[in-house]
Amino acid sequence: MTQHPALVRSRSGVLVADALGGLVLLLAVVVFGPAIGSGDADARSGAFAALVASGSVMAAAVAIRRLHPGWALALAWASTLLHMLAGLDAGLTQLGILVVLASAAHYGSPVVLRLSGVSVLVGAVVALAYLLLIDSWLVRIFASSSLLPPWLPVGVIAALVSLVLAVPWLVGLLARTMRLGREGRQRAAEAEAEARRSRELAELQSSRTQLTRDVHDIVGHSLAVIVAQAESVRFRDETDLAAVRSAVATIADTARRALGDVRQVLESTDAADQTPSPQTVDLDRLVDEVAGSRPGITVARHGSGGDPSSEAIVPLYRATQELLTNALRHGDPLAPLSIEVERSTTVFAVEIENGLPTAAPSSPTSSREGTGIAGARARLAAVGGTLDISHGDTRFRARASVPTGEGSS
Repeated sequence: MTQHPALVRSRSGVLVADALGGLVLLLAVVVFGPAIGSGDADARSGAFAALVASGSVMAAAVAIRRLHPGWALALAWASTLLHMLAGLDAGLTQLGILVVLASAAHYGSPVVLRLSGVSVLVGAVVALAYLLLIDSWLVRIFASSSLLPPWLPVGVIAALVSLVLAVPWLVGLLARTMRLGREGRQRAAEAEAEARRSRELAELQSSRTQLTRDVHDIVGHSLAVIVAQAESVRFRDETDLAAVRSAVATIADTARRALGDVRQVLESTDAADQTPSPQTVDLDRLVDEVAGSRPGITVARHGSGGDPSSEAIVPLYRATQELLTNALRHGDPLAPLSIEVERSTTVFAVEIENGLPTAAPSSPTSSREGTGIAGARARLAAVGGTLDISHGDTRFRARASVPTGEGSS
């Protein structure tokens, strides 16, 4: 159990305030004690000294009642035993017991709380027996009434003593319960705030990861197409100016489109807007753009199924973009490159197969997967798609597939 906030903020201030309360109690006992309850305590030998000693111990209990409620409870019992051993009657000293019981129930540990509850029960029995034994002024008051039967004063005194001890303890217990309830609500609010911050950080990290993937896909693919177009000029007839102009136009168009896509991604403030919408992606144009980037690329389309679902079109587009980029960058430029687009009633798939350069057996497309491939696989898996990759010594094959609108309905 955590300490009360007031105790944590200013322990010295709490000690000073409680010490002043204990001092006031001691002064009251010294000044008014002999006349209230204790009767002729000042006339009997040593009685006044015992009263002062008992009052001093009780004052010490009051002084530490909040910072050390367990020790305060022990001192209260010590003061009471000293009071009874001296044969003193009930008086002002016992007021300190009420304050200590309330503090033990409010500020004490679970063990101190239980001990203070037991002290209420045991103290009531001990107090009743002691008051009857010394024929206390409380007993004489109730016994002198002619309206009460002889046995009733004992029951009234027992109920009074029990009530006087129980009420402060119950008040302290109520304050403790209310404090623990406030602390529980505060911890729940803090946990909720922490969970909210964690979600925000996770969303931010996801947004940054998505942004990185998009920029990687856009820039990597565009540069691969531009490089392929630029290299293809070397293999064209120098007199075929139309082909050269077409290649240059494709390079310029690809660069402009890449700049526009990157600008769109960087200007997006919502993570959901950091990928193109299903209406803006054009898978056929993407395939045709790569097919025209250099000689030796073949494209085959077959099937009459539906289009990918609206959630799957963008991941498939990005995966195809990544696979084509890898084929252009890491594949053998002199080997055939085939692109196959399959439309069925259940899946929409793009399969790419290209040759591997014999001098680079450890290229990303041959022996290991880079971050782009891992990102593409994660995108597809999120929408129920798959990315299958197989490669040998000379060929690399990749197939990206997602459910079609018909298959997902």
